[in-house]
Amino acid sequence: MRSTAKVTIVAITALGIGLAGCSDGSGTPGATASGKTSAGASGATTTTSGGPTGTTETGAAAPCLIGTWKATGLTGKLSGPVTGSFTGGGGTQLTIDAAGKAQVDFGTMQPVTFAFTVAGGDVKGSFGYGGKVNGTVKTPTAATGTWEPVGSVDFSTLNVTVDLTSPAAVRVADKTSIADFAGTGTADTGGAVDAQPVLKKSSYDCSGGTTLKLGPPQGGPDTGTWTFTKA
Repeated sequence: MRSTAKVTIVAITALGIGLAGCSDGSGTPGATASGKTSAGASGATTTTSGGPTGTTETGAAAPCLIGTWKATGLTGKLSGPVTGSFTGGGGTQLTIDAAGKAQVDFGTMQPVTFAFTVAGGDVKGSFGYGGKVNGTVKTPTAATGTWEPVGSVDFSTLNVTVDLTSPAAVRVADKTSIADFAGTGTADTGGAVDAQPVLKKSSYDCSGGTTLKLGPPQGGPDTGTWTFTKA
């Protein structure tokens, strides 16, 4: 699959698009070979057994965050070496309890489409995640604020499928583990594919009661805003 993808990368490079410069090539920040990303000094690992209750770290969630949520979509803009946007991702399910134990299930996620321009060349395509992500977050008790993972977040079953439609039609990744895809892979999509979706440091707003927005923290890079509704 990666050999097929190289054909597309060559085509993109021929357009003068230096996508590798969009990433440091280090893969998922803080990730280990097991796909677990450290989110705190404790370095404790999480597991995928038993859904949200399978995690081991103790956190806390604002009352309005507790429950099961279903994404209506993900939207974001690309900037820097590339300019563009991405949208989609409805159907993703997030479950969180009072102790901050959370699971993101991408099994019913709809594709996210992206389009960006670099050096006068256009790149278009779509991607979708698969698998589940487990972790524990800590938030203030307010309906708005910042949530941060505690311990480690388990991305080991997270995978991604990426299809490019321009400048060439090709499947770049087919249920590829996020650990293998991160780095140059995220650069190939202009940064639209986030190597650590949902369960990372984010701003949250659940003040509406039935709507939850998760976006980049103030001053952070724009990795898109997820919008969920209470399931």
